[in-house]
Amino acid sequence: MKKILVVSEALGEPNHKRGIFHFTRELIRSLAAEGHALTLVVETTRRYRKLRRRQHKTPLLPRDSRLIELLALYRFLDQTDMNSPVMRGGLRRTADWFRHKLNAATSLEFIIAFLRSLGLLPSAVKLIENRTAGLEYIPTDLRHLELFGDFRLEPGFYSYQDTSALTRLPPPRIDARGYDVILVDTPTRVAIRRDLGAKVICVIHDLLPITDLKLDDIATRLFLSRLFTSVRQADELAFVSNYSMNRFRALLPQYAQIPARVVYPRTRFDLKPAVAPTPAAPPRPSFVVIVSNEPRKNLAIVIRAFRKLPQADLVVIGHAGGMSKMADLPKNVRFSGYVEEHEKAALLASAHGLIMPSLAEGFGVPIIEAFAANTPVLCSDIAVFREVAGELADYFDPFSTDAICASVRRVLAQQDDWRARIRACRPKLAARFGHESQARDLLAPRAAAESPTSSRAAAAVSAFDSLAAQSM
Repeated sequence: MKKILVVSEALGEPNHKRGIFHFTRELIRSLAAEGHALTLVVETTRRYRKLRRRQHKTPLLPRDSRLIELLALYRFLDQTDMNSPVMRGGLRRTADWFRHKLNAATSLEFIIAFLRSLGLLPSAVKLIENRTAGLEYIPTDLRHLELFGDFRLEPGFYSYQDTSALTRLPPPRIDARGYDVILVDTPTRVAIRRDLGAKVICVIHDLLPITDLKLDDIATRLFLSRLFTSVRQADELAFVSNYSMNRFRALLPQYAQIPARVVYPRTRFDLKPAVAPTPAAPPRPSFVVIVSNEPRKNLAIVIRAFRKLPQADLVVIGHAGGMSKMADLPKNVRFSGYVEEHEKAALLASAHGLIMPSLAEGFGVPIIEAFAANTPVLCSDIAVFREVAGELADYFDPFSTDAICASVRRVLAQQDDWRARIRACRPKLAARFGHESQARDLLAPRAAAESPTSSRAAAAVSAFDSLAAQSM
């Protein structure tokens, strides 16, 4: 059993539940099943303090009750509107970003994080034991939090990292001594103090903030600062696909000496999927697309394609920005917005196919979720989707509405054949993408020839001092 400290914005602050969230949630489930002791770094902010003060005013609970802290923490992490925009355009987005940063920079938590980064305040460790027996009900999307033994409270931790990158201040510090593994689930700007034998593993999902021309300069600068800070301290890198790993090596060959492995995102696979009852009348064909409000998701072309497919419906899951308000929206296109995990699984299971029209991805989690539901997959003919889906998907040109229409018609005509092929490959899919083996893939010992040398381990430990002392 290993003691693992998890550094994760997706889990450790109120956040939009996207690909990184899914990856880390399933990994936490796998690590907990293997018996590892898990601690999550949680950022505290003004909102958390307000919730805690409110709880302290409850006369029925003792003022020193740990249940007060736990209630405030769970409520804090649940405070996100999943249907609010992830990305805005132009001036509105810039104004919102600066307003948020200004609000954070004037908080007590930000000041504490800043003083700790300069070494003027000690990195005091505050742990909350995660005893959830006193909580009557935990929402479905927070169930993964029950798997952590402790929460480690770090004031302004995730908020300060971006400000430190843009203003060239030292990164936030964290004292991770006493842990065997420090898991950073996406490049994060943090200086990590750890024991000599401890291992830092950084997960890299993709390099889209560098290569996606539709993202602004601020996003690229923030990502590069996070990436270089994490990579300089990492003993190992974990990539979500061979495609992502090869892209990293091609774009950043100076880091080729760092040991790397591929750890695929996972989902739950039952060897025998539930079979829905046969309806009295054949249902109207429907297809599902899961998106966020990003140009690379390529939703517009799918909507245009369904103008030519009046015989089928399209259900759009996720925040689609202004697409849902189009004046001439086809009647056979419905926007569900963000839905809970069990609702998404039900929509996938009842659909005639999942459509993945993306122009670029690091992996493509909805594909394996569709396979778990025994649902046919239609996707862009891009390299990473070929790696994930192989021969179990119908591919189309993502720039052609005619190609998408043809793919939909093929899948409708061959429903039974596609489902039978997925069902026949189910044991292999479960072995490759089932969450049971994800922890072993992440922590499996490397061959002696591939193991990091002692000199690299010592250099990684000393990197804390250089990172803490200088900006990047």
